[in-house]
Amino acid sequence: MREIYVHIPFCARRCSYCSFVSGFSHSEMPMYVRALVREIDNRLLRDDDISSVYIGGGTPSVLYRGAISLIMSHINRRAKVRKDAEITIECNPDSVTPEFVSEIISAGINRVSVGLQTTNDALLKQINRPHDLNGFIRAWELLAPIDNKSVDLMLGLPNQSKADLQNSLKFVAEIKPRHVSLYALKSEEGTPLFRSGFVEDGDFEAELYDMAYNFLVSNGFERYEVSNFALPGFHSRHNCGYWDLIEYYGFGISAHSLLNGKRIANDDNFNKYIVGTNVQFTEGSDPKTEYLMLGLRTKWGVNLSRLYSYGLDLVKDRGDKLNEFIKNGYLIRNGDTITLSDGAYYVMDSIISELI
Repeated sequence: MREIYVHIPFCARRCSYCSFVSGFSHSEMPMYVRALVREIDNRLLRDDDISSVYIGGGTPSVLYRGAISLIMSHINRRAKVRKDAEITIECNPDSVTPEFVSEIISAGINRVSVGLQTTNDALLKQINRPHDLNGFIRAWELLAPIDNKSVDLMLGLPNQSKADLQNSLKFVAEIKPRHVSLYALKSEEGTPLFRSGFVEDGDFEAELYDMAYNFLVSNGFERYEVSNFALPGFHSRHNCGYWDLIEYYGFGISAHSLLNGKRIANDDNFNKYIVGTNVQFTEGSDPKTEYLMLGLRTKWGVNLSRLYSYGLDLVKDRGDKLNEFIKNGYLIRNGDTITLSDGAYYVMDSIISELI
């Protein structure tokens, strides 16, 4: 069983906080899509068992009509995509049209992730989002035929207040998505936000996160990963695969793969990708470290026996630290499973670094 990620590096315009490989000219879309399906045909093993597909970016919804259908047809032609596969596409409200919705349904898309970020129009404008709240509402209504929808929210935006977040959360509760992703803003070097001199306030972001956590849980959502909340039965199966070290193909410029125990990264050179001379960088995977780092982010935690099979005997090799974290209430041991306590998410990175 494997998964597929497809990267679409085009946007209506670049958000001020974005550090992803995106923002290329829309006139280059047809060339990119041709290169993308060529890579899919060349790399995807025939009849491989595919449990999920995720089309992300960038903004896949800005693609010209027919492109998504073409990409999915090449995937279906090569591999065996399970009948119950989760097939997700990311979109921004401004590029959701009736034609887009019709195409993705015909192409087999059954899950949509929509970028809202905030309901405050002034904040949306400040971070250079290409939509306002009314635009989101229009897009959400158009996407009504797809039941499994996710919404993205951001914490710590410039000048964002607790009242702003509260309003966004109340709005989300009203529109009833199946899933909410909650991201703390990071001012990364090279972005317009970073160049503006903005520095995130970690303490305030933690307060906002607590507020959002309490609200979402009280409205029936479960935190199943640090930044992800879902109604029962609506976890992102694709993302859960990443955290569980399920192997996956990454297609597109700068896309990453995990195949046969190795991590593979496509070059981020657009022109080389277009003409088919893309360079791939391969490095060994360290499953014990990756499983510990990713597993502890989730509600399921890590299985000690599985960790041992990867070469780390946590009880023997890190027993003192493990017992200390359990005693201090940061970790919970239930038989062969270790999970983070609710209060440990803020110090998660330091806990993991001491256990590796």
